[in-house]
Amino acid sequence: MKPAAIFLFVSIFLASCGSQSVVEAQSTEAQVTPGGVAELKPETLTAIIMPTLPLTSTVTLTPKLSGTPTPDTRLTAHYWREWATVPELSERARTIIESAMKNSELDLHIFSKVGDCQMTSGTFLGGFVNGKYPIPEGYEATVKWFSVSMESESITAANGLGINSVLNPIFGRAAGYTQCGRNETPLDCELRTQRPAIVLVAMGTNWKPNGEISFEKHLRIVVESILDTGALPILSTKADNIEGDWKLNQAIAQVAYDYDLPLVNVWRSVQDLPNHGLQSPKNIYLIGDGWMRRNYAWLKTLDRIRNLFEN
Repeated sequence: MKPAAIFLFVSIFLASCGSQSVVEAQSTEAQVTPGGVAELKPETLTAIIMPTLPLTSTVTLTPKLSGTPTPDTRLTAHYWREWATVPELSERARTIIESAMKNSELDLHIFSKVGDCQMTSGTFLGGFVNGKYPIPEGYEATVKWFSVSMESESITAANGLGINSVLNPIFGRAAGYTQCGRNETPLDCELRTQRPAIVLVAMGTNWKPNGEISFEKHLRIVVESILDTGALPILSTKADNIEGDWKLNQAIAQVAYDYDLPLVNVWRSVQDLPNHGLQSPKNIYLIGDGWMRRNYAWLKTLDRIRNLFEN
């Protein structure tokens, strides 16, 4: 499919996405090729070394051992704008992945999505499977590995969902998802029925004014629920700043930092695009090039995980 068709497809889909009106994507003649995302090449972060407790001997006949905690050299959440677009996998993330590989209750070919309409297959990753998006050279194996999840929908990714919605049973069985228990949250239902080894979490566009504190609280509940199953949560910043002070990206980065989880820095991936990749004048949804930057960043992140699964 030609690039112009990709942007038209995205624009038409987003016209029904949420309650916000959507301006048609600009620059429809722009070329969307893997070469257009040079800044998405893997970036190297300082190695993460988790602190260790000092050792002290309680036996007088042996030398007393002493040590100082190894400093945590990660960039703190305050510097989230400088975090890599495609995250390196920390030792903790690798440990979670290794445990998932040994867990017969999880499916290594399946990921779940937690988000709003921007995480549905129509604009998020599904095009790599059905031919609407060009697959970057060398990533065909990753598309094949996760093809089922790329094309399918998640209970926890739908139009209008917020971070608290996926924790509310009213959005489960009562919303028509008969596979869910009567009092089961959409998140618990999704994790139980799909058994994903990884969960992609991208929330924030449906934020409500002054809701950043409850947003972070609910995000931590979501992350802990995912970790309890043995799956790896992967978080993401957003390109928009509808809250006006970047508090949501700050909160997302803080949670990723505190739990030492991968974070796809979508915000950073679109900064060199016109209007930072956002559609004017509302500056909420991404233009066509922005959607593809986001998709490529997530694809490359999934590729890193798939390589661990197969090795």
